[in-house]
Amino acid sequence: MSRASAGVAAQDSVVRFQSAANRELTEHVNKLIIVEAEFTNAAQTFTLPKATGSGDTIDILNNIVQTQSFVVAALGLDILRGTAWVGSETATSSDVFHTTATSDKYTFNITTTGGLRGDRVQAWDVAAGVWQVQIIANGSGTLATGFTET
Repeated sequence: MSRASAGVAAQDSVVRFQSAANRELTEHVNKLIIVEAEFTNAAQTFTLPKATGSGDTIDILNNIVQTQSFVVAALGLDILRGTAWVGSETATSSDVFHTTATSDKYTFNITTTGGLRGDRVQAWDVAAGVWQVQIIANGSGTLATGFTET
């Protein structure tokens, strides 16, 4: 299947997701992934490749206000380690949330944990089984962490 028929437009260092679908991100390492598709029917999951300590990066930018949740998840027994900065669009507040020892996904729930235009996930493959993440999210209402364990 060609990239265009899969709803993906690509340049050398940019990938644009232009249709809603769960995505395995293995072929998109070391590129900027711009999400331009609105998830209207069901939550979407972006699965990071297996962490090996390669130094590879995944950089996801949500360029649309979502109407369904989306998830960035580690593969298998891998974990996420890092922080999420969540700012509220409906209040003058923001908060920082940290992973736990077992966090393996972040859910943008379109309200308290983000999911609005401008959300960004940066992930670095820093060690076998570990993705270091930095998340900037635009939320609303009473802000909360999106980090959880599957």
